[in-house]
Amino acid sequence: MYRAPKTACVTCALRNQCAPKKTRDQWVRSITRLEEPATTTAFKAKMATQEAREIYAQRSRVAEFPHAWIKQRCGLRQFRCRGRLKASMEATWACLSYNVIRWFSIRRKRHHTGTQPVLA
Repeated sequence: MYRAPKTACVTCALRNQCAPKKTRDQWVRSITRLEEPATTTAFKAKMATQEAREIYAQRSRVAEFPHAWIKQRCGLRQFRCRGRLKASMEATWACLSYNVIRWFSIRRKRHHTGTQPVLA
C-alpha cells in the first residue's frame, strides 16, 4: 500500500484513478498494488498459452493420483526429518513404495486376465 502527502496529489495527473474523492473536500491518498516477481509474471504468461494448458491437463491425469496416494497412504503431508538429503530420501522411499504397489497391481491384473507382459 502506498500513501502520498496531500501536496503530491494536487499536481498528479493520475489523481482521479488512484485517489478518488470520498466526500467533497476529502481525498483518499492511498493505493494498493500487487507487485509480483518477474518469475511469477513469466509463469502466468506461459500458462496463458494453449500449449501450456494442454501440458498441464496431462499433468493432472499422470501426476495427481500418485501425489494423493503418497499423501494419504504414506502420510507424507510434511517431512518428518530435516535437511535436504534426509527429506529427499524420505520422498524417494515414498515414490518407491508407490511404484512397487503399482507394479504388483499391474502384474496381478495381467495374471488374472491371462495376458503376457510385454518385454522390452
